[in-house]
Amino acid sequence: MSENTQWYQVKQNHNLGYKMMFFVLKAFPAVFMRFLAFPIGFFYWAFGRSARRISKDYLLKVGMTLLDDAENPSAVKLPHSTFKHISSFALNLVENVQSWAGKFSFEDVNWQNDDVHDLVANINAGKGTVIVISHLGNAQMMKGLASMGESGTERKMNITTISDAKISSGFNALLNEINPDSSFNLVNSNDIGPETILLLQERLEQGGVVVIAGDRVSAHTDRNIEIDFLGEKARFPYGVFLLIALLNAPTYFVNGLRQKDFSLHPKYDMFVKKNPLDFDCPRKEREARIVQTAENYVDNLEILTKIHPYQWYNFFDFWAIIE
Repeated sequence: MSENTQWYQVKQNHNLGYKMMFFVLKAFPAVFMRFLAFPIGFFYWAFGRSARRISKDYLLKVGMTLLDDAENPSAVKLPHSTFKHISSFALNLVENVQSWAGKFSFEDVNWQNDDVHDLVANINAGKGTVIVISHLGNAQMMKGLASMGESGTERKMNITTISDAKISSGFNALLNEINPDSSFNLVNSNDIGPETILLLQERLEQGGVVVIAGDRVSAHTDRNIEIDFLGEKARFPYGVFLLIALLNAPTYFVNGLRQKDFSLHPKYDMFVKKNPLDFDCPRKEREARIVQTAENYVDNLEILTKIHPYQWYNFFDFWAIIE
């Protein structure tokens, strides 16, 4: 892999591994498959030279940021193990399968005393909602809980997920194979235009939930927003935050994180942060609010990343600014 590689240039092919884990999960208790995540992680670590390099660079950035923030730098426990980082990613692959196979207990999720109450109230009232996720923690957890009817809401969540169909089509087909009753629709991020916006607005008016990741730039446009993240400029997708502006629905940043980075019987913290901005504003103010929304998202992401650095799963040159 060359320098300045972006996520869409990395081969996204975990489907065979997912299928194997799903069959193991059907035959054995979930804890057995979680135990297998460690030899899987060792395999990725031993043979993934590029992943080790990227993990090392990322952990160094986190460590430097933690030292800069600390009142007593000598007391800071710095994350440094690329093996732990990649093993945590292997555990995340297992969690994805658990989520979609219906073996993920709502009792294991600890909701914070944050904006979750506002989010639940909106969904219960039938108001459309936009949820912006990331690849910090388990991005599939919320959708998995919703498909099992365990989202903590009185109404069933009708989810529309926006993703790059060319890259994620195989994974999405596998999810449908694992759980054909999953209650979400897919929209190709490459096909978003006026008709798609109208479709999404219609679904929001019907009380639906639109889910999109905010931490991966598009493979089809160079228009991005450069924001300081962990002490260095990184690119975030302008199109995601423009879409938020056009939909103009209550927007929440949601992350599901293991309380302990490594556990065979994990508990999870679900964090919900509402974006304080809306887009009921003159058009000339919209651009500033788009940028501010992106900055709010990144600020929240950085706070959580520093708490759980080993649960960051962007194994590509995230900070590469390509001219």
